[in-house]
Parts: sequence; C-alpha cells; structure tokens
Amino acid sequence: MTSLTQMVQLRLAGMTGSPRQFATARLAAMLGRTDLPSRTELMALRPATRVLILGFAAWIGLVGVVTISALISLELSTVTAPAWFGRTGPAAKASNARAGGFENIVQRPLFSRNRQGFVAAEPVAAPPPPMATLDSGLTLKGVFMSDGIAKAFLISAQSPLGVWVEVNGQIDGWRVAAVTPEHVVLEGQGEKLTVPLHAGGR
Repeated sequence: MTSLTQMVQLRLAGMTGSPRQFATARLAAMLGRTDLPSRTELMALRPATRVLILGFAAWIGLVGVVTISALISLELSTVTAPAWFGRTGPAAKASNARAGGFENIVQRPLFSRNRQGFVAAEPVAAPPPPMATLDSGLTLKGVFMSDGIAKAFLISAQSPLGVWVEVNGQIDGWRVAAVTPEHVVLEGQGEKLTVPLHAGGR
C-alpha cells in the first residue's frame, strides 16, 4: 500500500511541481520514504554513517557526470565538419590514416629484425629423388587365376609375410606385368625380372 501511495505522490509531483521536486520525490521513493531525510535527521546519525552516505551520493553524481560526458563525446565524434570549414571530419581522417597505416605495416613489419618487408625467395627446383634399388630377392609363393583375374602371392624383404598383387599392381618398386601358372613377370626402372613359382619354403 505504501508503494502505491509513493507512486501517486511521484505522479502528482511530476505533474504539479518543478523538476527539482519531482527528482526529490523520486529519490525519496527509491529510499523507501515519502520524503528525503531532513538535516536534523542526518545530523543525528553517527559521523561515519554520514560520511558514508555523502560519499555514496558523490559517487553516484560522479558516475552520472562521466556517463553524460561519454555520451556527449560519442555524439560529437560522429559529427563531420562541413567542407567550407576547411577540415575534413574525424571519420575521413580515420579512414585515411587506416589506409596509409595498413600499407606501412606491410612494408615495415613490426616483428621483423631489420623492419624490412618479406621478400619471397625464388623457388629452387628440388632435385629428382634418387633411384631406389630394386629388390631382386622376391619369391613367388602362389598364383590365383580365375575369370580374367590374375594375382601373384609374393614375399620380399619389405613384405616378409607376403602380399597378393594383381597385374599392374606394385611391390617394392616393381610392377607386375604378367602372371602365369608357373611364374610372374615384373618390370621396374627399365629392367625385367621373371620369378618362378616356389612351392617349398624360402
């Protein structure tokens, strides 16, 4: 019920009184009172409490002043001066400074020792990889031929457990050129190697 009374008083003060009376009534309502404390009430408080209240009021005033000045400076910073004034506005200056600044950053990088821009070295052609020596110690352990599919089971130094390789497949640098029931023909680096079928152990 008290809050309803305070709201009615605020409305009446806003309609009938001066802005100062309205602000006073509003501040009193925030404090939960119908009116602000009188000077005698403030003097009856302990000195530490009075200092605390005054400091709090000063702090609120300071925050209000800083907020208003920040809003005003923000509004003024977006305003550009007319052309007849002889100067360009802050926005134009900022864009000109940005355009020149980025180019300068690229030409004189901050984290380079000599502050010189990066110069890409001419690409050097990589030498061709050395020709790998082909393993001629391959052993043919099995052949599979069915419906046009031909595979050879080969064992090498790199694949001691053996692998199945189809025609045109690769093993240790060799390409399987042909598979017959008795042998396999391998090609690699201009060489040809015929490996006969070994049914026994290696």
